[in-house]
Amino acid sequence: MKAGPAEAVRDPQRLLLLAFALLILLYPFLLPSDYALGVGITVGAMAIATVGFVLLIGYAHQLAIGQAAFCTIGGYGNAILVTRHGWDPLGALVASAILSMAVAYIVGRPILRLRGFVLAMASVALQLILGFVAVQWTDFTGGSIGIAGVPRFGILGRVMGDRELFYVIWLCVFLAVLLGLSIDRSRIGRELRAIAASERGAESVGIDLAAVKVRMFVLSAGLASIAGSLTVHYLRLMEPSVFGFSFSLTIINAVVIGGLSSIWGGVLGAATIIGLREALRLAAQPLFEGVVMSVLTIVVLLLFPQGIAGGIAALRRRLGRTATAERAMAPVAALPVPAAGPVDTTSDPILIVDGAVRRFGNLIAVDDVGFAVERGSITALIGPNGAGKTTLFNMISGDQPLDAGRVVFNGEAIDRLPGHIVARRGIARTFQNLELFENLTVLENVMCASALRGAAGVIEVIARLPRGRRAERAARADAERQLELVGLGAGRDHHPGALPFGHQRLLEIARALALKPKLLLLDEPASGLNDSETEALGDLVLRIRHAGVTVLLVEHDIRLVMGLADHVVVVNYGKKIADGAPGMVRNDPQVLAAYLGT
Repeated sequence: MKAGPAEAVRDPQRLLLLAFALLILLYPFLLPSDYALGVGITVGAMAIATVGFVLLIGYAHQLAIGQAAFCTIGGYGNAILVTRHGWDPLGALVASAILSMAVAYIVGRPILRLRGFVLAMASVALQLILGFVAVQWTDFTGGSIGIAGVPRFGILGRVMGDRELFYVIWLCVFLAVLLGLSIDRSRIGRELRAIAASERGAESVGIDLAAVKVRMFVLSAGLASIAGSLTVHYLRLMEPSVFGFSFSLTIINAVVIGGLSSIWGGVLGAATIIGLREALRLAAQPLFEGVVMSVLTIVVLLLFPQGIAGGIAALRRRLGRTATAERAMAPVAALPVPAAGPVDTTSDPILIVDGAVRRFGNLIAVDDVGFAVERGSITALIGPNGAGKTTLFNMISGDQPLDAGRVVFNGEAIDRLPGHIVARRGIARTFQNLELFENLTVLENVMCASALRGAAGVIEVIARLPRGRRAERAARADAERQLELVGLGAGRDHHPGALPFGHQRLLEIARALALKPKLLLLDEPASGLNDSETEALGDLVLRIRHAGVTVLLVEHDIRLVMGLADHVVVVNYGKKIADGAPGMVRNDPQVLAAYLGT
């Protein structure tokens, strides 16, 4: 079996982790001064938070920039529990992290429905609210004075010096990096990148967008809380300005400079920001800190749009490109021809659309449309541009709600179900405008769908437990089979953008088939294909039907439709105007006038 991208980087990552661990161990001896040790502690505490932030904003593309809110919860939680209630610092750290994650879960479900600038403002609002509470609730937080006299960090009564605290903090950084890399190489990492590339495409393969986003928000909050707790024990003080809005901006700056799309970027960014700040202070130029940071950010974005870590990764790819050039030119295999023989359809409809209505303001895109798709058949949905065909697909797949009517699939009403549940019930689809995951390889695109059928849970996947590893191997093997089926096996390690347009259409079909659907919705699959590619597509659709998958097809190529379909439904201006066998529909006067012509 050919190794994929995750397998290819495994050994370099292990070497990097080993070098990283060695550097952590030697740092206090290489730079033995108290000042250097303090800088190392500060960098490490920020690195814990930045690694979590990379997972949230870099991988999941959720612009929740008020990360300092959870540092605040961790800091105050630790300070209050240790100074006023006599808790052990480690127990207070764990309790504060749990509290932060609980707050993140409660807050995250509503605010992560927002996007872009609105989400950023909502997350900043959370931070501002916590800051206001910290200042005003003087009996609990000490107000603007804060909580002084926080003891040094310790475990089970053993108080630690700065060197021991350094090792504790960097152990947390190491574990955070290890966790991030495990997520990156797992099904969860693919889901995050899929959501970042196309939320519609991700939902169509059964990915629960809300659950994945909230999961990363909660994890990121937990890491931020740990960073806040450890920082407070080093400062021996917690007050509102410790994790103010400027701290959130510093975290954002760090991950932009280090690299949003790399776990290592969080550590590199934290080290760069803190290191440069301390260098300016040593040079007695602290007033220029903001200017220098801004210039550095601009320079990095111009030279390395993916940050320092992204620039290093690009250099590695460039050096390795020559070795893989010959393999990259491998031709795509020809499509297999389906076996001969008729396929009987039953009188049991697998899909019933009844009285479907969809309005967009005053425009009625779908107006009281009803039809049935027989199990085992190829049914075509045709009509002029703007007739409502794609809107019907969106309603069937859960991408858009119905304003009236119902959709019944396999005897179950699905018109109220979200898209990812509809996909898991057995309806897969392609899109008129491709919704591929450009940040994943061809194989990983298909694995996004294959992996969802595995039984392994999130912990088993991230921790790479035996069942998680078995599920990953099974997903890879299944994805390779789907790619071979559509003739894309040779291109598995490329990114979709490197494929010809016709092959990208086939990739979307392969990804849909990886869900093992009972019903496959193909939205204009022949669009943009030449004659030979269209003929090969027809062979593939027949093969899919022979494998027991019912097909509902939207297509403008009438020759393809009439050659494949057992049943044809025609819509015009949102209304159904014909419904029957291809020969009958072809001769229907309304269809001739509206669509086919005379």
